Amino acid sequence: MKVLPNEENRKESSGSVDKSEKQINIDELLLEKEVIEITNLNTINKIALLLPMTGKYSKIGKAILDGIEIELKDTSKYIKPELSIFDTGDEDTNLKKIYSEMLSNDFDYVIGPLRKGFIEKISKYSSKELPVLTLNYSNNLKKYSKKVYQFGLLPEDEAICIAEKAIIDGNVNASALYPDNTWGKRIVESFTLRFQELGGKVTNLLKYNRENTKINNSIKNLLNIEESTKRKNHMQNILKTKLQFKPHIANNLDMIFSVGKSQDMRLIKPQFNFNYAEDIPFYSTSHIYNGVYNKEINQDLNNIKFCDIPWLYNTNNMLEKKYLRESVDKRDLLRFVAIGMDSIKIIYNINTLKLNKHKYLLGNTGFLRLDEFNKIRRNLTIVKFKNGKAKEIPF
Repeated sequence: MKVLPNEENRKESSGSVDKSEKQINIDELLLEKEVIEITNLNTINKIALLLPMTGKYSKIGKAILDGIEIELKDTSKYIKPELSIFDTGDEDTNLKKIYSEMLSNDFDYVIGPLRKGFIEKISKYSSKELPVLTLNYSNNLKKYSKKVYQFGLLPEDEAICIAEKAIIDGNVNASALYPDNTWGKRIVESFTLRFQELGGKVTNLLKYNRENTKINNSIKNLLNIEESTKRKNHMQNILKTKLQFKPHIANNLDMIFSVGKSQDMRLIKPQFNFNYAEDIPFYSTSHIYNGVYNKEINQDLNNIKFCDIPWLYNTNNMLEKKYLRESVDKRDLLRFVAIGMDSIKIIYNINTLKLNKHKYLLGNTGFLRLDEFNKIRRNLTIVKFKNGKAKEIPF
């Protein structure tokens, strides 16, 4: 059971919201999730798969197919349906023609497509006869079809998850670093919104890019290192002696949230350590870790907390995970394998999810629930790097 930190140990700031509101929200986060009890699965005989088997996204498409096949091997749960693959790797794929063909061939369900442009198209063609589970989320759907369900690795889910974990850990004031691109902005905006809803305050936002050689100076400014150094020099001049010195970190900074790829964070986190901020709690997202143990490379990520899919850390499908981690082509795509597995779980249990909007399906990519917009939302596992190894920790 998750334990709420003692109130006297909770950090406070003059600009925080009313503590009673924050307390209520945190208590809600700590409630155990009610998991759906599966009593009967939908009968599915034929599934159409809209996956990129060729082209730029073919490795992802094949990883998702691997996951679908792994899940369907569990014959105790499923009478194996007939699978038909429709390749969506070409930009000029005639999705309307493919959809008409699927309608005429009496498929029970469609899984896919992966690309957002195709999702918008298939949503226009969809009919009540043929439900669709997409493998990504569209940004532009103004209205949703009752027979189109959206599912995927939404990075905003991770940002929300880590904001909640940061608040539960007792943090109030955060600084955020993110890459100077649309992806980074999306994640940090989701983190900021949820963090503020729960009573936190984002005091600094810092953009970076890989070519920015001045990132260390930016980190120093964020930590207020220069001001502390100036005070030290002033005291040395007055006392005419050299002082032992550890810079004073800004006392209104409780934590760092930093977005980026693994190679980015292996540069950024050590610079915080170098600038005397190794004890400031540091949070990120799963994009810093490919799911494969590499102690030497990941030492620089020590003490970073992030949210991730549970499948990478549990004992399910150990033989399959061992094979995938040893495959040069597939070891970086483990999360897409988990998407494939959960796409089968979802379509077989979609009616139960629709009837139980506040309950969760225990999936490989997280605790899954269906929201009011037919989007599958994920609650995730908390992970922390220690001695170069990513380990699951309590929420």
